[in-house]
Amino acid sequence: MNDDPIKRCTQLMLFQAQEDRATELVLRHSCGSGAPIRYKIAEVWYDWKSPSREHAPAIIGEIGRLAGFAKRPFPKEGLIDIPYSGVRLLWLVRMASADGECILTPVEQ
Repeated sequence: MNDDPIKRCTQLMLFQAQEDRATELVLRHSCGSGAPIRYKIAEVWYDWKSPSREHAPAIIGEIGRLAGFAKRPFPKEGLIDIPYSGVRLLWLVRMASADGECILTPVEQ
């Protein structure tokens, strides 16, 4: 069992977005007054109510770790393919810069 709250939150976020059939998931380091995490379902954007803004960089870091970004130069692209709660979480991850958005799109299974 994983007791790290950032890892748990990241996996739950990916799972819920996949279950809701999100077509895109966007995470932002700095979001001003907007939500740090947004997802799109049927061309409508929704704000992810949790976590707080201060956790967004740690979640983006966990996304990068899961996608195998390591120390590769930008732009970065990777694949998340992990089991979670009886399903496979499959997401393509793209980041153009260190302070830019982290954009995830689901991979058809």
